[in-house]
Amino acid sequence: MGHGYKGGAGHHHSITENLPTLTSEYDYKNGYFGEKGQGRSSVRNISSDDPMKTAKDFYDKASHGGIEHQMDNGKGVYTKMQDGTIISYREVSSSDGSSVVEININYSDNHGDIKTQKIHFVKGK
Repeated sequence: MGHGYKGGAGHHHSITENLPTLTSEYDYKNGYFGEKGQGRSSVRNISSDDPMKTAKDFYDKASHGGIEHQMDNGKGVYTKMQDGTIISYREVSSSDGSSVVEININYSDNHGDIKTQKIHFVKGK
């Protein structure tokens, strides 16, 4: 991954800087993206004809301007944003095999109204 900020950004971004791009392309309501998935409200689904491509696009836009790292277990990547938000991407989730992006705002000091969530990218209906 090298040095510098993800996507060639000129400065370290917060998640709120990337929110307008995300909300213009993905359903967003009450701090959550997509539709409620299985179980808790923090588990979400975004449907797509090409779920893996859509998940990667979502992750790239959400994490633009962050600092990306490989996960220790080798199963994905995560990006630390300027505000403390951590966004992770795995091509295959351990729960259902779908591509997944997790947004963790537990350490964020500037996340707007985004809530912590795990988004599964699933085949369109």
